[in-house]
Amino acid sequence: MNLLEYMRRRNKMTLSEWEDTFEKKEREIIVLRHEGGGGSLRNGFWDWDEYFLAYVDCETGELHKEEGRIEFPVIDKEEPPFQFEEETIYKLRVREKLPEEVPEGVLPSKNHFLVVDILEEDAVCPELEEMLIEYRKPVVLQDDVLGELTYDKLLKSFEGNIAWLRGKIHISLHVDKDNKAGITRAKKALKIMVLEQEKWDVDLRKFAAGKLTKLACEWAESDEEAALITEESFAKRISLSLLWVTAGGSFTAYLDDDELFFGHSITVSGSLKKGMISAKIEG
Repeated sequence: MNLLEYMRRRNKMTLSEWEDTFEKKEREIIVLRHEGGGGSLRNGFWDWDEYFLAYVDCETGELHKEEGRIEFPVIDKEEPPFQFEEETIYKLRVREKLPEEVPEGVLPSKNHFLVVDILEEDAVCPELEEMLIEYRKPVVLQDDVLGELTYDKLLKSFEGNIAWLRGKIHISLHVDKDNKAGITRAKKALKIMVLEQEKWDVDLRKFAAGKLTKLACEWAESDEEAALITEESFAKRISLSLLWVTAGGSFTAYLDDDELFFGHSITVSGSLKKGMISAKIEG
C-alpha cells in the first residue's frame, strides 16, 4: 500500500467506519492540552484533531510524557461537539486508536484517542500541573551576535530582531528547542550572514532582481512603468525584512517588494554551502 492509496482509503471512510478504527472499550485519561490541531474532510464529516503534551491513565495512574492527540468527528463546523482551550487540563472518556497498517514513511498512531466525553475541565492533576508550569516558562537564547531570541512554541522557532545596515530585520531560527545540534547549526549560518550583512544584502537583492525583473515588468500596470523596471532599479527598490534559517543551515530571505508585485513578499532561498538557489514571490 502506497501513500496515495492509504490517503484515499482514509478519506472514503464513513463516520461509522472511521469510529471502528478505535477500540470499543472506553477508558478515562487526563490530558494536558497545549496547542495545535485542525481538521481534515472525510466522507461526510470532519476528522478534528487537538494536540496534548502528556496524559495520565486514570486506571493505572501512569504518567505518559509524550505528545499525542485527541480527535472527534464534526458534522457542523459551526457547532462542534467539543471545544478545547489551550494550556488546559482535561479529564476525558476516550477510546484508543487501534493498530493499523501504514505505508512506508508514515508514522503509526501513538497516544491517539477518540473523545467520547469531557468529564472535567481544569481537572486536578499535580503531575500535569507541574508540566504546565514548565511549559509556560519562556525559552530564551542569548547570543553575542544575534542578541535575544525567544522560542515560539506554536511556530517551533526562535524569534528575534537585529540591526541590519541602517534599519532592523526580523530573524527566525526554525528549529525545535530540544534540538541542540540543530540550534548550533542554525545559529552558525545566521551569524555568518549577519556578520557579513553588507555583502549578503547586496547579493540577495541582486539575485532576486536577476530572477524576477522580467516578471515584474509583466506585472507593471503600463508599458511606461515597465520600461522603468531594470535589474538595477529592481535591486535598489527591494529591501530585506526577515531571515529564516533551518536546523540544517538552509535559509529563506524575505524581501519587501516596494509594490513591484502589489505587496507580495519576495523570497530568496539557499544555503551557505550551495549559495542562493531560487527566488520567487509569495503571499
